[in-house]
Amino acid sequence: MQQNAEEEDVFYDEEFIHIMQKVIGECDGFEELKKYIAINKPSFNLINTQFQKVLDQNNKEKFEFNLQKIFEELLKNNVQRVFIRVLFQYLKKNKDQMNLKQLSNSGIAKNWKNLQVQELQEFIELFELKAQITDENLFQHFQDFVNKKKFQDAFQFYQALQLPQKCFDTLIEQMGNNHDAGRAADFIMKLDYNPANYPKIVERLEKSCTRYLQSEYPWFKCEEMLMFSKSLLVYYCEDAYFHGKKNEALSIIKRNNLINEIKKPNLKEEMEKDLKGQFEEIPNVLFLKDEFKPAEEFISDEIGVYLHCKDFGYPENHIVIVDKIDQNYLDAWKCINQSNAVGYDCEHITPWTKLDYQGFKVCLVQIATSNHVFLFDYQKLKEFQEFKNDVSQLLENVEILKIGLSLKDDLKHTVNYLKLNNIIIRSIIELSTCFKVLEGDPKLRSLAYISEFYFKKKLSKYDTCSNWEYRPLRKAQIHYAALDAIASLQVFQTMKEKNNQIIEQEKDVLSIG
Repeated sequence: MQQNAEEEDVFYDEEFIHIMQKVIGECDGFEELKKYIAINKPSFNLINTQFQKVLDQNNKEKFEFNLQKIFEELLKNNVQRVFIRVLFQYLKKNKDQMNLKQLSNSGIAKNWKNLQVQELQEFIELFELKAQITDENLFQHFQDFVNKKKFQDAFQFYQALQLPQKCFDTLIEQMGNNHDAGRAADFIMKLDYNPANYPKIVERLEKSCTRYLQSEYPWFKCEEMLMFSKSLLVYYCEDAYFHGKKNEALSIIKRNNLINEIKKPNLKEEMEKDLKGQFEEIPNVLFLKDEFKPAEEFISDEIGVYLHCKDFGYPENHIVIVDKIDQNYLDAWKCINQSNAVGYDCEHITPWTKLDYQGFKVCLVQIATSNHVFLFDYQKLKEFQEFKNDVSQLLENVEILKIGLSLKDDLKHTVNYLKLNNIIIRSIIELSTCFKVLEGDPKLRSLAYISEFYFKKKLSKYDTCSNWEYRPLRKAQIHYAALDAIASLQVFQTMKEKNNQIIEQEKDVLSIG
């Protein structure tokens, strides 16, 4: 009621009515109007109602006579655009009665460059100015935006005026030259254009990505992450070589047979000379020392710090990879369907760049029961209807708790990736919410934080960004994937023992599709 009362005050404000009368009847008071709107911030509907009220007070003829002057003064005094929108709405509704075309030859067209992009198309149509504001005029105005590096304005202008696509291509070309590939990619995505038509932008994004990876991760992890993207791996090697990691770059090139993919002739020649010289290949430690345990233990010798699957009674032979419909598959689902609670986790890859053609991929879903963990290879199973049916039945089964952290995201990824329709996922337990309620923690915590809180050891996150498309998976990857699902289930059991009533209250449902 308070808000309605405040709106009424503005609605019947005599000061505002007086200003509007001056604007409409005398072509005066524009500075007052601008100041009033800035201070009182009346809504579009309130201004519109007041505008109509003043016109109804025998001011319509004055308004029509003064229309061009009013419009020009609004632009000249930079009155807030909400008033332009009110004006245009009125003109659209009353266009037939007002004969706006008569103004097309009065010089009103000269104001078109002072309009914002979203207003221009409406302006041209209202006053029938297509003959005066030609395509050539519009193209030149668009090019002016591009030349002045007003890329957002140029993009909006292209959209609003439905210019030929060659204008968009010009814009993207200039943005690529201006090292603004990220925003160019946003424009390409917004219009759903094919990224393959903009190779310069794709290349700039990929190079930016590899520079970021080089700054964040050791070389051997970068090699493993990029093995399924040859162009990215090539850019990475070129950049690493240039920045002093010559042996590392050459080792990757030799191992992955990339020398003929190097794009810079001089650099390729120099690399070929090094490969034929005293170069000694450096092995990738991730593949050389791979073991079924946290990667930190064989990479940096951090022994005794991290949780293991065996800490919870899951030996290596109880971690089962399921990648085809066979007896192993049937046994896995029998075990899962006999459980009353399962830990649920998902491993996926996201696009390396905004314009990555492959997009988001679910690679692996891990389901932990009380004594086994099943790693379902989504890349190999996703097209089987039997698999889709089994997943759907699990998700909709009210008798089996699905437990995890950021679980709704993982479940949505599963449903969308398998293209399951109209599914209601029942009996969800979100661990971050449970922990917040149970422990009185003000923040939503990660699985690593919660696991260490209860089990006094760290949960390895080294392989979070590893290459989940690679087959066969490394042993450390298998351990990592299994342990996330195990930890979810074990955290739940610990919480349940502490206060089962609170945990039961947090049971949730998710409807998708």
